[in-house]
Amino acid sequence: MIILQPFKEEDFDRLISWISDEKLLIQFAGSKFQFPLSHEQLKAYCAEAKRNIFKVISKESSEVVGHAEVYQIAEDTVLICRVLIGAPQHRGKGLGTALMKELIAFAEQDLGIKNIELNVFEWNLPAIACYQKLGFKKVPDGDRITRYGDEHWRSIRMRLTATES
Repeated sequence: MIILQPFKEEDFDRLISWISDEKLLIQFAGSKFQFPLSHEQLKAYCAEAKRNIFKVISKESSEVVGHAEVYQIAEDTVLICRVLIGAPQHRGKGLGTALMKELIAFAEQDLGIKNIELNVFEWNLPAIACYQKLGFKKVPDGDRITRYGDEHWRSIRMRLTATES
C-alpha cells in the first residue's frame, strides 16, 4: 500500500504546501517548528542525528502522500513522530495504519529496536484507535500539555514493545 523513502530537500516544498496554518503545524510537529514552515527549518531538522525522516509514497499511484519520522530517543527506544497523510483526499483510506505498520517494521527490523513510543493529542480519537489496534498502550504519567492560543491540548504518550506486538 505504501513505501517509505528518505525525505530530501526536493521534498520540502510539498511538505510546506500541506501545512496550511499554525494549528495544523502544531498538530503535526508539536513545538518542533514555527509557522510558517520554511526551508531553513527543514534543513536544520534533516541535519539532526538519530532522525530517520521519510516521505510516504502510495504504491498504487506512485504519488507522495505523506511524511513520517522515526527518532531514536534512547539506545533501546524510538519515537514515531511527525506523521502526516498530506492531502486531505488521501486521509481516511487506511494509509495511516499502513504507514504505522511500516514505521514499526523499520524500527524493529532496520534499527533492531523493540520499544516504540509516540505522542497523540487526546482529541485525535481515530489516531488513538489506530494505535491501540496496533498494540500501543497508554503510558501512565506520560501526558503533556501543549498550548495553542487560549486552548490547552493534552498529549498522551503511548508505547509498543516487542512482547506486545
